[in-house]
Amino acid sequence: MSGQTFFFSVLSVWVGFDIYLFLFHNRKVSEKLQEKRSKFVMLAFVLVGMFGAVIVDGKSKEVFLQPFLWYRFMGVGMMIFAVVVRTMVVRELGGAFAIDVGALPGQRLHTTGLFKVIRHPAYAAEIVGFLGLALVFNYPLSSVLAFALPTAGIIYRIFVEEKNLRQIFGKEYLLYSRRTWRLIPFVF
Repeated sequence: MSGQTFFFSVLSVWVGFDIYLFLFHNRKVSEKLQEKRSKFVMLAFVLVGMFGAVIVDGKSKEVFLQPFLWYRFMGVGMMIFAVVVRTMVVRELGGAFAIDVGALPGQRLHTTGLFKVIRHPAYAAEIVGFLGLALVFNYPLSSVLAFALPTAGIIYRIFVEEKNLRQIFGKEYLLYSRRTWRLIPFVF
C-alpha cells in the first residue's frame, strides 16, 4: 500500500467519524444555554485549512505525490491517534457528548478519565491530528494552512465551550479549571 493510499484511508475514517458525530450527535439541551454557531465556525476553519492546503499551489500536489518518508508515516500515525482519542472521549462521555454546546438538565461535570488533567482531550488530539496532516502534506504553505486554520477554529470553539460551562456549572467548573490544563499540560 502506498503512503498516499494509507493516508486517504485514514483521512476517510477521520472525516467519516466527524461527519457521523456532526449529523447524529446533537441532542436537545437547555435552549437558554445551547450554542450552535461555533460548530460551523470551527468546521469552516477546518475545511478551509484542509482544502486550502491542497489548492494553494500546484507544487503542493507534486510534493504530496512523492514517496512517503518516515515522518509522513508518523503524520498519518498522529491522525490515527486523533481518531482513537476522539472515539474514546465520545464513549467516555456517553449521553453527555453532543456537537452543540450545552448541557442536559441535571447533567454533571465530567472530570475523570481523560478529563482528569486536560479539559479538552478530544480537541487536543484533533490538534495533534492536524499537525500530522501538516507533516503528510510536506509543503510549507500547505502544512501551515492544514495546521494553523483548524487549530484556530478549535481554540475558538474551546473558548465558547468554556464560557458555556462556566454558566452551567459555575464555581464547580472554575475549581476544575484551576486544577487542569485546557490542551497541553504545563503549557496551556
